[in-house]
Amino acid sequence: MGREHLTGWKALREQPWLLAVVVWLPPVLFVLLISIFRIGTPQSLPVGVVNLDHSHESYTVERQLDASPGLSLLRSYTSASAGADALQRSEILALVIIPENFGRDLRLSISPTVTAFYNNQYLLSGKFINSSLISASMDLAARTGVGLKISHGQTAPEAITSAVPVRPQVTSLYNPNMSYARFLVTSISPALWQIIIVISTVLTLSWRLEKQAIPAPLIERSKAITAALAPVSLLLWLQGLLMLVLFRLFLGWQPSGNIVWLLLGLALTIFSVQAMAVLIVALVRDRVKAMSVSAAYLAPAFAFMGITFPRGDMNVIAWAWGGLMPSTHYIKLQVDIADHGASLPLIVSSLIALLLFLLVLPIALKLLPARLDPKLAEQVS
Repeated sequence: MGREHLTGWKALREQPWLLAVVVWLPPVLFVLLISIFRIGTPQSLPVGVVNLDHSHESYTVERQLDASPGLSLLRSYTSASAGADALQRSEILALVIIPENFGRDLRLSISPTVTAFYNNQYLLSGKFINSSLISASMDLAARTGVGLKISHGQTAPEAITSAVPVRPQVTSLYNPNMSYARFLVTSISPALWQIIIVISTVLTLSWRLEKQAIPAPLIERSKAITAALAPVSLLLWLQGLLMLVLFRLFLGWQPSGNIVWLLLGLALTIFSVQAMAVLIVALVRDRVKAMSVSAAYLAPAFAFMGITFPRGDMNVIAWAWGGLMPSTHYIKLQVDIADHGASLPLIVSSLIALLLFLLVLPIALKLLPARLDPKLAEQVS
């Protein structure tokens, strides 16, 4: 078999898993993520209540909670211990306890305390429940305050002016609707796409080394590996482009800056991940182990890329690990271009960071074994 026939197109024809990973699996996963988070904000999160007062005012609190779009009053409990057990079993995500004499204290203009418990280990739901509870309590306080002040002789305009609190309005500059879909999908998808890149590269490279030995000279090795990876790289770049198109169609995502630099960033991300994949195969020299090492290397991508937690506040290990993953630098490039409309001088550091990954490629090519044992391919076939 001649070396000229061992191209990436032949690898795609001979490996159904590689064909799936490169061709149809990425768009399916992207669409699945979009469909999961399409609503944008959580709705009807289950909440329990312990009403120890059973007054008109306490039932008003229950109705107010249930009327909140983000909350759903799942059920009432007879005691705090019963509600706490349900909260621990995750039957509900929050528990609200209305104390005794709640209605009496309101009528006497005494501020009663309503206690709420929620599991903040679920970061997104915990944060949303907290804001929904605050909003519901402020609405109730305003309505109750207006009623009390009118009953004490104030006119309606005076009562409204003095009872309704001043609420600060926080508006996100780059996500005005506070959509979790826009926030999560546009960052999870590149992290997922990066894993697809490394898997397809390991499969293609292993196939090439199992089929036929590569020549020893570095230039000839580079040509052989390029012939194997080039078709896969092109398809992966098109998948990255499709990812951005899906963002635009379903999430209303529209870059403020020059899209050309983002398309260049997609290509550099592919080359960077492939360079690291070649290095992993060169060091491990086993397809199965290389897949495992690649998965361990890129698994924390979403956590360490600096979207859900600032990189400046990470410890040294997390910060360094994130810096060693190309997706960290790509996502910064994407945010700078799409949200900030950054020009080339402001994004050049991200482009250079992606280019630096290519420095390991000559070393990785030099360390590559001339051939891998083809029998090991049976373990993943």
